[in-house]
Amino acid sequence: MRAVTITPSALTHLVEVASSRGATYADARTVEREHEAVSVKDGAVESVTRTADRGLGFRVIHKGAWGFAATDRADDAALRGLVDEAFRRAEASASVQRRTVTLAPIDPQRGEYRTQFARDPFAVPLAERIDHLRAVDAASVGPNIKTRRSSIAAYRTRKHLVTSEGTDVSQEIVEAGAGLSVLAVKAGRKPAPRYDSRLVRQAGWEYVEHLDLVARARRYRDDAEATLDAPLATEKPTTLVFAPEFLALLVHESCGHPTEADRLLEHEVAFAGTTFMWPEDRGKLRYGSPHVSMTADATVPGGMGTFGWDDDGVPAMRTKLIDKGTFVGYLTSRETAGALGVPVAIGSARAEGWQHFPIVRMVNVSLDPGTTPYADLLRGVDSGLLMEAPASYSLDDKRQNFHFSTQSARVIRDGQLDGYLRGVAFQSLTPDFWGRCDLVADDWELHGFLSCAKGEPLQLMRVGHGAAHARFRDVPIEVRE
Repeated sequence: MRAVTITPSALTHLVEVASSRGATYADARTVEREHEAVSVKDGAVESVTRTADRGLGFRVIHKGAWGFAATDRADDAALRGLVDEAFRRAEASASVQRRTVTLAPIDPQRGEYRTQFARDPFAVPLAERIDHLRAVDAASVGPNIKTRRSSIAAYRTRKHLVTSEGTDVSQEIVEAGAGLSVLAVKAGRKPAPRYDSRLVRQAGWEYVEHLDLVARARRYRDDAEATLDAPLATEKPTTLVFAPEFLALLVHESCGHPTEADRLLEHEVAFAGTTFMWPEDRGKLRYGSPHVSMTADATVPGGMGTFGWDDDGVPAMRTKLIDKGTFVGYLTSRETAGALGVPVAIGSARAEGWQHFPIVRMVNVSLDPGTTPYADLLRGVDSGLLMEAPASYSLDDKRQNFHFSTQSARVIRDGQLDGYLRGVAFQSLTPDFWGRCDLVADDWELHGFLSCAKGEPLQLMRVGHGAAHARFRDVPIEVRE
C-alpha cells in the first residue's frame, strides 16, 4: 500500500485549482479504511485477516457534467493528473448526457464526527477474541450439528471532505460485529441451517459482548436441531409474526431500495432496477396498512447508516418514507434532489471507498415501533407462525414482487410458541404484504448490513435497519422442501 498523506490545505488547494479552471463545483475526499477479522470453524481457528487501504477521490462539475478521478498516490504529479483526469471525464460526460447536473443547495458545513465507544475493538488482544469464539463454538455443539462457524470483525473508516462551497468536515467511524452459523444434518432429512451475519453495529467491543454469542449459539443450535425433525408446513393463508431480524431485510428490500431517488431518474436501471414508487405517487400511494410507518434516519445511535455528514457534505438528518401506510418520501443526494426540484430531505450520497463515486444509498431505514408489548401481540394469534430469520429471497427489478423463505418457523397456538415447521416460504406484492400488517410491537431493535450491493462498478455499503415484531394476517404460504 502506498502512503497517502494529504493535508487539509492540500485538499483546499485541489478544489481551488478546479474552480480556477472553470468548475462550478468541486470536492476532494480522503478515505482511510482498516478491517480486522478472526473466524473459528469447528473448534479451530479458520482465518485471521487484516486489510487496509487509503486514497483520494476528486469530483468536479464542469459544463454541467460530473467528472471523477481517484488516486492512491500523494505526489504533486499524481495530484495534478487527478485534476486533469476529472476534467477530461467531465468533458466526455457533457458530450453525451441528457440533463445538466444541478445540486440542491445546502449551507457550508464544518466540524468533526466520531463514533462513541467504550473499548476500541482493534485494541482487543487476538487471544481474547479467539477465546471468545471458542466458547461460542463449544456452545454450538449438538448431536446433529455438522458444521459450526463463528467470527468477530472490526472496521475503522476515517474520512475528510473539502468542497468548493466551503464545507470542511472530518469523520472517524468504528464498527464491530460478529457472524454465527450452524448446519444440522441427518439422514433422510433436508439439512437445516441457522445463521446470522448481520450482527454489526457502529460501536466498540462492548457490542460484541452485548450480543451474548454463547447464548445465541445455543439457540441457533436448538433451532436447527428442531427444524430437522419438524413436519412440513401446509400451504394455506396463515397469520405470520415476523421477528425484527426478518423484517429488517424486508424493509431493506421492499422500502429502502424502491425509495432511492436515483432509481426513478433511471441512473440504476442496468444493475439495480427501477421502482414502483413514482413522484406523482407521493402522498397518494397506499404502501401498507395504517400500522406501517417507515423512517430514514442517519442520526440513530449505533446505526451502520449513521454519520455526521454524507459524502455530499449533507449533515445527518431524518425523514419519513412511509407515513401510516402512505408513501411520502425518498432517499436523495444533492444531485437527485436537484433533478427532482425538491429540497434535500435527507443526505444519502455515500461511496464505498476513496476510489468510488458517491451514489444514493440507504442510511438507517426502519419500521417504526408500535406501542403493544410483544407478548400481547403473540397472545392475539390463535394459530400462526413466527418467522424468525430469512433464508433465500428474490425480488423483481421494481421491488414490487418478492419471494422469501425462512430458516426457522415456530408454530403459534393459542398465543404460545409450540414446535417448529419446515419448508415455509411466501410470495407477495409489496403493497399487499404491508397492507396485511395489523399490529407492530414496541420491542424495536437495530440490525446492521455490511454489504448492500449497488452501482456499476459495484459498491458494497453498510446500512442499518430497525424493526419490532409485527403481525400480518392471512398471508398465503408456500412449502419448499
